[in-house]
Amino acid sequence: MAKSLFYISPSLEDKNYGGSVVAKSNLEALSRVLQSYSTTALSVNRNASSDCVKVPTTHNKVGTALANLCLLCATLSPKGAYFLISRIRKEQPELIWLDSSLFGILIPLIRFLSRRSKIICYFHNIETPIIKYYAKRQPSYWISYLATAANEYLSIKGSDLLIAIQQTDEAILKRRNSSALTSCIPVSIKDGFRNIQVQLAPRHVDIPYALFVGSDFPPNVEALAYLNFKIAPRLNNKRIIAIGNGIDKYAHQFKNLDVRGRVDDIADFYTQAQIVVAPIFSGGGMKVKIAEALMFNKMVLASNFAAVGYEDVPNSVLIRTDDDETFLNTIQNCDSNTDSKAREYYLRLFSPYAIQQRIEQAISRIE
Repeated sequence: MAKSLFYISPSLEDKNYGGSVVAKSNLEALSRVLQSYSTTALSVNRNASSDCVKVPTTHNKVGTALANLCLLCATLSPKGAYFLISRIRKEQPELIWLDSSLFGILIPLIRFLSRRSKIICYFHNIETPIIKYYAKRQPSYWISYLATAANEYLSIKGSDLLIAIQQTDEAILKRRNSSALTSCIPVSIKDGFRNIQVQLAPRHVDIPYALFVGSDFPPNVEALAYLNFKIAPRLNNKRIIAIGNGIDKYAHQFKNLDVRGRVDDIADFYTQAQIVVAPIFSGGGMKVKIAEALMFNKMVLASNFAAVGYEDVPNSVLIRTDDDETFLNTIQNCDSNTDSKAREYYLRLFSPYAIQQRIEQAISRIE
């Protein structure tokens, strides 16, 4: 009888954003590493992918708040928690991959009902400080904070293996549970590179441009404000184009930028950009769009915060600065739209194949 793997994620949906890209890439890597296992993907998401088992979720903010009072997070409803526990009790999977630290409340029950299951918790972020940041500004988040803190505590204390996406987070996990097995596995992204040599699409603007990529998310909106007010007005014969789901609604606020919102083919925008910019100063985890830019063979200009997790990428490919003048001058003086080494670092560090090797090594420690 084949062994089984349960992959439980809040990010398995058809839309592509940072968390969903990484969740899908990790699932694909696990399926390749554990070919002898029967893999069941369970999505705790209101818009679950059609190829996943849909777990019951809350339907609205009120339902989520009530679930938080029951110490349930990530839109997991009481019905959804019962669904997961019942299925785990029935099928007794050898491995359970929790694709978030927000399902820790399930771990004590899993230990009681499925004693042979090994539990791996993958930390896209260390969530508690992020939720606490929002709670200090909006009191309604305190309920979510308490539920998040409880789940993260149980995830750190109860998992057989903790996986962080960057070394700083791994060190934090180790401090919070010195006896835990930990690994550091950075984000990965499926290879969507198309080497367009013969014919390029029509140029998106008549002058050279830097490219910002990011969806409607507070740290990305902060980055747009930075680019609009501090950088773009001082550029000479250069533009900054911003693309990403939902950000077109900010076009009227950031008139110094060319804000496009969602586009049909991001490859064309990457191909014609001179450089990709990522002035992110808040949030958590790793910035997946940097890996995406490297995949498209593009140099990246980023804040030191945005570059966390990319320490193995040299400054010749990923330029790090928090200085406004350096940021401005780098865009202004960049006259090359390719860098032959950028994609090499993607393939070596952030491709599915590279991550597959790391996952295989990590799992071998608990099998």
